[in-house]
Order: sequence, then structure tokens, then C-alpha cells
Amino acid sequence: MSNDLYPLTLEPLVAEQLWSGRPGEPAPEEENLPPGFSSGTLFMATSNSRVAGGPQSGRGLGYLRQLLGADLMGVQAGGDFDGPLPVELKLKRTGESALAVGLTDYSLWFILAAEEDSSINVGFKPGLNFKSAAADAAGDPGRWSEFMPEYPVETGQILLLPKLAPLLLGAGLTVAQIGPPAGNLSNWPLASQSGEGLRLAAESESPLLLVPEEISPGRELLFDDEHCSVTLITTTHLSTVAAPEAATFLWPLAGQGRIRARGPAPVTRIQPGRVIMLPAALGRYAVESGASITYLLIEAS
Repeated sequence: MSNDLYPLTLEPLVAEQLWSGRPGEPAPEEENLPPGFSSGTLFMATSNSRVAGGPQSGRGLGYLRQLLGADLMGVQAGGDFDGPLPVELKLKRTGESALAVGLTDYSLWFILAAEEDSSINVGFKPGLNFKSAAADAAGDPGRWSEFMPEYPVETGQILLLPKLAPLLLGAGLTVAQIGPPAGNLSNWPLASQSGEGLRLAAESESPLLLVPEEISPGRELLFDDEHCSVTLITTTHLSTVAAPEAATFLWPLAGQGRIRARGPAPVTRIQPGRVIMLPAALGRYAVESGASITYLLIEAS
């Protein structure tokens, strides 16, 4: 194990910032959001993320992937350390207005908070006339929701969305998104002449509601496939010891604690709003808390 390895706290990157209040009015601070962030998208872990503390402070994950290679990413990464992270973590909050989301190969969503009557729109309604819909929505992009199936959502749900399905997140949602880097939607949702758009309309599928599998008290397996595994862990006055074998991310949701590990930063603080990357060759580590702490553990395959 390299002596340079330690848990890497990542700084969130604001992809976009929307304001629900009056122009110039600061948004309220919350425990799991950076000051002033009202709604939009936060990249919690991406190739452009930078380390917040320790000897690697200020360095980007893209650079560290090349520097540390398999020690950081694991042998299953296959030696390809130049491309984007295989899994990106994003926090999305819609505030008072809907939010359009880019296309991904697959997309796992964990509803962290949902106001009453919250919903999402996924895919397109079968038989949609794109030319007519594009004309109707030309002056009001919000009208696209009229042409997309709507699904109610609530706090605690885990959804797997259809491959390459466009998505509208309704108002009043805070959502964790886990998946590969998203494709840009320069002409979202899709131009009327787009063959891909017509295919999506014809093959529209419903989002899959996942049921967690309890693997031990305080641990629920939310998702596991060839891309990644996601486990929801709640610990109270306990110390959990494990050893990652692949690039692993710890995403705190509630409570505070610390990670103890060998290396140049033996103690790493756990707090909501900061994802921690656990290098594949980190070795054994302990997650400790003096009270209840809840977090997602995401292991890239």
C-alpha cells in the first residue's frame, strides 16, 4: 500500500445555480448544501473534483488517477486512468421549478427529500408528434412536461431510470444521482427531426422502483450490478471496519463522524455535503460516530 493513500474529502462543484428568491437575495444555508446554494446541480464526485484536505489538498481526481493508478481506482479499472470516473455522484435540488437532466447510459436515483405531491417526468408519451410538440413548447420549454409521462415520488424511494431517457425533476425535490457521466442535451429534449427522439418515444419505459435488500442491521443494499453497488448504512455508537478493493465513495447524509485509517491523514471528518473517496489500496479503515450517522457507500465495479 502506498504511503500517500488516505481518505480523500472532495469539494462539491456547483454546476449551475438557480435562485428561488428575489434577485440578489441569499438562499438559506442548510447542513447538506454549500452556503448560498438554493437549487440546481452539485457534482459531489467527478473527474474534476478537487481534494479538500491533507497532503493532496487542491489536487484534482483526474491528476490523482494518473499519479496513483490502480492504488486509487482498483485493478478492475483495467489500467485506463485517463478517462472520466466510471461513476459520478451528483446532488440535484429543484426548489420551486423543474430541472431538466442530461441523458445517461443508466441512472440510479435516491430521493433524499420530496415535498408533498412531488413528481418526475420520464421519457416521452407513445405516439408523440415531435414537430407539433416542439412548436407548442417553442416559447415555453416548461410545456415539455405535458408530453412526458408523470410519476409521483416520495422521500426514500430508489429509482432506476430507462437507458437514455430524458428526465424532468419536478419542484420540491432533493435527489442523489449515481451513474456514469451524463451526455449534454444541447437541444433538450430532442429536435423533431431526431431519429433517437422518435425511438425513445416509441420505446418509452417506466422507471423501475427498487426495493432495498437488508444485508445486516443498519445496512441496506440499494443497488448492485456490473457498474456499481450502493449500500445505505446507519450506524449508532458503532465502529465499522472494512477494506475497499475498488474505488469507493462514502456519501454522508445525516449526522457526523470520522474515518480512522493509516497514512498521512489518520483522521478524516465525516460531515453532510462532502463526499469522501476511499482509495482501493487504502487497507483497513474504521467509520466512527458518537451518535447516529447515515451514509451511502458506493463501490465502483
